[in-house]
Amino acid sequence: MSSKSEQAEQMRRSIVLHKFKCLLAFCVVVVGGWVVGGDLAAQSSKSLTEQIDWQKILAEHDLVWQRFPKAWFEAPFFGNGEQGTLLRQLNKKTLRWDVGCSAAHDHRPPEQDDLTEKNVVVLNRGRHTIGYLKLTTPVDLSSCDARVSLWDAEGTGTFASASRGGKLTWKTIVHATEPVMYFEFTAEGDLAGADFVYVPEAAQSPRAVRAKTPRKPAHPAAKVGSVGEVQTAVHNLVAGGQTAVAWHKKRSGKTTQLWLSVQHSYPGADAVKLAVAAVEKASSANQKNWVQQHRDWWHEYYPASYISTGDPYWDSFYWIQQYKLACATREKGWVIDNQGPWLQPTAWNAGWWNLNVQLSHTGVYQANRRGMGSALSHRLDINRESLALNVAEPYRSDSYGMGRTASGWDFRGYAGQPGGREPMDGNISREMANLLWAMHNVDVEYRYWVDEQLRDDVLYPLLVRAVNYYRHFLVKEKDGRYHLPQTYSPEYRKAKDCAYDIDFLRWGVSRLIELAEEKKLSNRDEPLLKVWKDLEKNLVAAHVGPKGRMIGKDVPLSGGHRHWSHLMAVYPLRTLTPEADADRKLIQQSVDHWHSFGRGVAGYAFTAASCMESMLGDGEQALVYLEQLKSYLKPNTFYSEIGLPVMETPLHGATAMQEMMLQSWGGRLRVFPAVPPQWPHVQFAQLRGVGAFLVSGDYAEGEAKWVLVQAERSGQIEVDPQMENAAWAASGQATVEKLESGVYQIKTKPGDSVLFWPKGSAKPELDLKPVKRRGKAYRFGLPKVSR
Repeated sequence: MSSKSEQAEQMRRSIVLHKFKCLLAFCVVVVGGWVVGGDLAAQSSKSLTEQIDWQKILAEHDLVWQRFPKAWFEAPFFGNGEQGTLLRQLNKKTLRWDVGCSAAHDHRPPEQDDLTEKNVVVLNRGRHTIGYLKLTTPVDLSSCDARVSLWDAEGTGTFASASRGGKLTWKTIVHATEPVMYFEFTAEGDLAGADFVYVPEAAQSPRAVRAKTPRKPAHPAAKVGSVGEVQTAVHNLVAGGQTAVAWHKKRSGKTTQLWLSVQHSYPGADAVKLAVAAVEKASSANQKNWVQQHRDWWHEYYPASYISTGDPYWDSFYWIQQYKLACATREKGWVIDNQGPWLQPTAWNAGWWNLNVQLSHTGVYQANRRGMGSALSHRLDINRESLALNVAEPYRSDSYGMGRTASGWDFRGYAGQPGGREPMDGNISREMANLLWAMHNVDVEYRYWVDEQLRDDVLYPLLVRAVNYYRHFLVKEKDGRYHLPQTYSPEYRKAKDCAYDIDFLRWGVSRLIELAEEKKLSNRDEPLLKVWKDLEKNLVAAHVGPKGRMIGKDVPLSGGHRHWSHLMAVYPLRTLTPEADADRKLIQQSVDHWHSFGRGVAGYAFTAASCMESMLGDGEQALVYLEQLKSYLKPNTFYSEIGLPVMETPLHGATAMQEMMLQSWGGRLRVFPAVPPQWPHVQFAQLRGVGAFLVSGDYAEGEAKWVLVQAERSGQIEVDPQMENAAWAASGQATVEKLESGVYQIKTKPGDSVLFWPKGSAKPELDLKPVKRRGKAYRFGLPKVSR
């Protein structure tokens, strides 16, 4: 074997061995300028997550019910990214399991839209109601004892009657990898006559029902029938397509089992065929193996990353959000809209793209759960035709856009533009930057995994057209700057040079220039490069007033504003950062002013402010804002506005927790940047940062004990491990250079890792010892004693 071949084979073997956590690499340890040879076990952050007793840890955070859930916001919930169910009591003799499906949409053609109807997309092409499974009992139920196991993603419990012998034990699973829900109960004593009945509901837009504007013609009632032993309820929709529910019930002694599948098809009408096949397959399977397959998926899902704060409330909240996330979406599945798979009576039975969709997916990247975020980039990719049709006809040849609302099926909607689009609502039809925000999510996915195929096939071409849309409206004025005519700042008011648009456009243009450089494109290869550089140089700056950043030209923030549409440069874009004193002052002033009004805010206003304070390095204030979320959370951690359920805010609360532990911006991994002093012992493993670096660390007694950075790709990154003077150990070919006090630059190859610890301390053992928690375990759900 040649020398070159030998080197290649050695590298290949090293990478493979690293992935199996068995590599022992000779390394150089540098301590205070002295060089010492030694052996370092190349212990990856993956092996750290394998140390965790996941079943035990997650059991501490299971939701429990010792009172009957009466409403959606109290209910046990289950899902597999498309199908979902909630359990609640309707009356003393009746329990209800909802039947939800993220795929089930109306498909009335856009040509029939009455554009004078506000959010007509939701009325005509939003999600529709389906039905529910009802369990009736012969006598009143008097007590409840139930649990959702996060580890197994299963609900179990016991309902009892007043008599001693009256007992009904139950179990619910929404199978992780099969399109089937499973329900089981065993009834004894005076509850022995209990039974399941499926109840189809009219296929309607909840928004239309709420607004008392029924769609005409109405969908026909569900057609109930059977295929062999499988019963069916089929909704044949007036504009084509079909939503079908199939179920099979078996009784054996005191036990009743029921397998149910809900499927949607469009334009074809084969949903009933798919649902029946799914039920037949599930009900005939070896049930022990079938359930184990479901559990195996979840057992592989959780260890992608780990965090612990030592605060029982926030630890439980975080892990329930990780469970909820995987209930609501799947790899290249359905984008999380405002409802997830649990559609309820609402005005928001679709995706809202001026905040909600983007926030729901923000936390997946640092959590190292790419599969839970890939639906967003995938659906944008396959729905390019809709993105073009969303803009007015004159711009479709080179532009893409996203309206405030869009069908989750194909992303059809109506993108805003300066001056509006008659006869649409004057605010909605001016809302313009929503697609650029979604593209920022896609860019984070690219940067955190360094996936060149995603960059070249999705991010770059879509971003080009999203930026192109603005070029049709920009006006170069006498000051030599490009200005934007009047658009709408979400949740506030209209303005010229609207900060929401200017911030995203500036980011989009700068990012395209960077991506072109990465791709080694010349002006000849990419003629738009000159245009982008001109825009980057001459685009008007966001307007700033005496109290901080403004909504737009001549429009200060003068009242309560639940959105932070004027602060996008701060978060999530981080194009305005606190590295310069003047910028730090502007950020702090703007955040303080935004929250100074004490009214007109929503839960996500606090989670966003928490993220901004974390970027400023103020963990205590970040926690103050995060604590405000508690008053918005429901017993099962769901969230509502005006009494209606919305998905994004609790999920973003988990993101805010991540921001206190790890941030990636300005070419630097910032580890433990904003740990609040109230959190006694913070640990995390395998959180992901820009450049495809996985980071783990331990922080206690007010200081970082160790930080481990592992490289999945070749590259270099600055690291701030919260240690002014660190010792370090590097494995493989990794090198470390101290740039300044507390900042180190590492250069790595795939599989390399660097361990930091405080200078003067012994090299730490890489383990995640059980954290001593502050107070008793906190239980979400409905314990006996009301909180």
